[in-house]
Amino acid sequence: MPWPFWAAYGLRLAAAALVLAALYALARVLRGVRLRGSAKRFVAVVETTILSPQATLHLLRVGERYLLVGSASGGISLLAELEPSDVLTAIR
Repeated sequence: MPWPFWAAYGLRLAAAALVLAALYALARVLRGVRLRGSAKRFVAVVETTILSPQATLHLLRVGERYLLVGSASGGISLLAELEPSDVLTAIR
């Protein structure tokens, strides 16, 4: 095959690699950006721990309150309301 074919093929391959690298970099930058605005959420899941295939423990932040909630096949139960100072100390 003539050289111009391989040169054009190499240029196309390099352009495709450059586009993929740019998309990867853009995805890394936008990974932490929220699309629906930057307002804080009122309810947030701070941490989740799976205890068994049917039981999960969730730490929720609702406003300024922290709730420890258990969920199982039978439903969801409030286990405890934790002091914010205790939670913030444990998280750090």
